[in-house]
Amino acid sequence: MTGTADREGIPLSDPTVPIDPEQAARALGRTLAAKHTAVPTTDGRVDLAVFASVVRAAAEADDDAIFDSGPYLDRSRHEMARLAVDTVAALPESEVAEVAITPGFDLGMVELQRDGSVLVLGDTVAGDRHLDLARAAVALALRFGPAVVAPFLDAYGLDDIDVRRLDTCQLLGSVAEEVGVAEPVVAP
Repeated sequence: MTGTADREGIPLSDPTVPIDPEQAARALGRTLAAKHTAVPTTDGRVDLAVFASVVRAAAEADDDAIFDSGPYLDRSRHEMARLAVDTVAALPESEVAEVAITPGFDLGMVELQRDGSVLVLGDTVAGDRHLDLARAAVALALRFGPAVVAPFLDAYGLDDIDVRRLDTCQLLGSVAEEVGVAEPVVAP
């Protein structure tokens, strides 16, 4: 990866730069849609069931705490970790192939280019597209407000989104972030 001085973009996470939230959300949606059409050419992958079990183990090894913000406000971390594991286990088999995703996705990895496009930085591994989408939707909502999530998903392509998988990945990602666990990358 090159240094930021070599690139022309600015991090989407930079609050000091005036950014059109909807334009940035739509650009990110289009970029992820293009990224997700490529066949992953990596040695690692993120498995939802493994991720869920790691999150649950981390949550239960720690004192139970209550979410103090976000969509799970006033809910127990232990309760939400168990729910994440149960929900992942209940997901039907997916007909959608694994794609190239960015583990630990956040807006600091996204650079807005001068032409209005975005560049997603970071290593990629194979995984469920909904992990990237969930992390991106949460990050966009936290940065710009929840109104930008719909344009983001619209630009991605709603036909390629399973709402149940997206909600499950959002829950899993939120609990993982709360307990300080990153997506485990395993050999394919």
